[in-house]
Amino acid sequence: MSSIFSIALSGLNDAVRRVANATSNMVNASSTARLPENSSDAYTGFVPQDVVTLSNGIGGVNSVAQPRDPAYVTAFEPNSPLANVQGLVAQPNVDLNAELVSNIVSANIYAANVATIKTAKKMEDSLLDIIS
Repeated sequence: MSSIFSIALSGLNDAVRRVANATSNMVNASSTARLPENSSDAYTGFVPQDVVTLSNGIGGVNSVAQPRDPAYVTAFEPNSPLANVQGLVAQPNVDLNAELVSNIVSANIYAANVATIKTAKKMEDSLLDIIS
């Protein structure tokens, strides 16, 4: 496989990972958990992830998911069974607008890499036609 194809394939994999990550964050955005009572208590709710894309050094990229910091924000939900005495709960630190934008960007990344693969295939076919 030529390096063009492997580079584009790494971009496709990155786009797929970004869509899956943003979707997971959006699906769990409204889940709540108890607020940690003090700094030594662990947060037990959903921890959103951010995808970080790095060059793999040989052409292409590698993606890794990292926990978002801070993982939660405080929300006022006095009727929740998880609310503390002030009516506060921990809600995942997810901005739905940012996640939707991430999905749109990922779709564009995916389309660009598909176009790269198609163009490389056409070039390869043209070269084979010239050689034959």
